[in-house]
Amino acid sequence: MGRTKRFLIGGVIILAALSYLIYGGMREAIVYFRTPAELKAQEQSSKGKSLRLGGMVVAGSLQKDLKNLTYRFQITDGVASIPVYFHGVPPDLFSEGKGAVVEGKMGADGVFLATTIMAKHAEEYSPPQTGEPSYPHSFVPGRDEKKP
Repeated sequence: MGRTKRFLIGGVIILAALSYLIYGGMREAIVYFRTPAELKAQEQSSKGKSLRLGGMVVAGSLQKDLKNLTYRFQITDGVASIPVYFHGVPPDLFSEGKGAVVEGKMGADGVFLATTIMAKHAEEYSPPQTGEPSYPHSFVPGRDEKKP
């Protein structure tokens, strides 16, 4: 076998191995999060595995213990709801009736133990109206200084 042919076969094998590794790594990341209905259907096989759960925070379900920084709430997709427990500081945009994605593990008791909360934000951007300051409470040197 010629040197060029061996080099070509080796290159194809290396390319195939790299493609397989990339595909295998991305396969887990392709599904960004599971819905509560999907998680309920696979609850037994999902217990103890790290995953993402996404949906809407059920209005009236948020219980905060600010002293201990613990939060309990329900996430729903309109079909099923999952109780969530989180210890830490949630993002500023996190609130009831808004979308959220939580990362963590499903506990044996059916409560999702979140380690991270990612709050979804509004999809529309509305710039300030003409004549309105971008930052209404900011100090602008020269404009806001008192003259003697």
